[in-house]
Amino acid sequence: MITSSFHLSVSDEDLIETIVRMLNTKANYEAATLLRRCRARFEETGYDNWNGGTYTFTLYVQVSPEAFVLLEKRVELLQEQISQALSAAVKQMSSDWFAVEIAPLVVGLPGRPDLQGCPVTKRVRRAVVSILQQEGVDWNGSLDPVKFLNPLFELDKLPSTDSRFKDAAGDIWQHCVNNPEDWPANWVFTDGRLNLLNGPDATFLAFVERSVHPSVRPPGLAKQLVQKMNQELQRDGWNLEELQLASDDVGYRVSPWNPAYGRAEESLHRAALILSSSWMYQEIQRIESSINSDPALAIGTAKELIDTCCKHIADRMSISLPANPDTPDLVKAVLKELKLVPEGISDQAKGAEVIKKTLRTLSTTTQGLAEIRNLYGTGHGKNSRHKGLQPRHARLAVATAAAFAEFIVETYKDRLESEQQQRQ
Repeated sequence: MITSSFHLSVSDEDLIETIVRMLNTKANYEAATLLRRCRARFEETGYDNWNGGTYTFTLYVQVSPEAFVLLEKRVELLQEQISQALSAAVKQMSSDWFAVEIAPLVVGLPGRPDLQGCPVTKRVRRAVVSILQQEGVDWNGSLDPVKFLNPLFELDKLPSTDSRFKDAAGDIWQHCVNNPEDWPANWVFTDGRLNLLNGPDATFLAFVERSVHPSVRPPGLAKQLVQKMNQELQRDGWNLEELQLASDDVGYRVSPWNPAYGRAEESLHRAALILSSSWMYQEIQRIESSINSDPALAIGTAKELIDTCCKHIADRMSISLPANPDTPDLVKAVLKELKLVPEGISDQAKGAEVIKKTLRTLSTTTQGLAEIRNLYGTGHGKNSRHKGLQPRHARLAVATAAAFAEFIVETYKDRLESEQQQRQ
């Protein structure tokens, strides 16, 4: 059984998932989204002799530097929301003390430059490891462990746990090759020298890539593993892509997954962050869970997200709206009040009109796709050859909605900051 960092009978991942569900149930969507999307880890941060010895554990939620700055004063509120859920979940199992701290993620990841980017959460790492275990395959495939690991780690520079050997290479050979029963089959995932579950993202991704290399596994099995691994890796923005090797073998290389959609997703989260909109977070979660499995739902939600974004800004700016406004009414009302181009530039009015036209086109595109889904969606009476809207259509709608939301929300933010400066 995988235990937690503080010796509970549940894993860190299960505990965090429990907290996320509690936060969602209480409509604390922003806190739930941060905890699910960001890197979270428990650390022992204190000890007191009280009550026979009491430990303090801190749950660090590491967000991007940009997101941390945007959170501003909401950090304390979000920490309190997460802390309440954490305390309620662990009090049945522990009398220790627990704290929560939201902190900026320090950037700069070592390893292959092409593998620097989205963090690979521990939750996803565990899931990928579980796939290897559930399929009943050796992590090193047809290679002995030393040959598998050598391209990834400088084994001759890592220490040995066996005093008879000077480095990790000799240590691993002795206990995995010479005496293969010495260590458990999956020791590699808990070995602190390699630190695969908690170490650099690039190292873990390179390990995954090597695990499906043609020198390690036959093509049929590799393809089967890749399909399952990608379902997990894509949650963190990564994908194993097929490529033709010089030897004519089929190999796989880790690369950012669907960077266009990933950019759109980040734009939507940033818009929700600026507006502090729990409803937008809920809509984003719906898009993320349905963009591949239910494109029609994702398209409809993208259109609704534009509406929500406009309504939030209209409410904060006290913009008068008609009764039961549709998307064009909302867009028109908000664009009329926002200053779309900087003051003092030539042809200011003309420039603003061009931007308005562009933004109306974006909103119309998303609305149009939402209308098309009624024709090509999952309605009754379709013949056997009928095909509904595909994920690519959903990504178009989401990317369009994201471009619209990012621009008007950033414009709204700039206006607020300008007004604050004028009052000072």
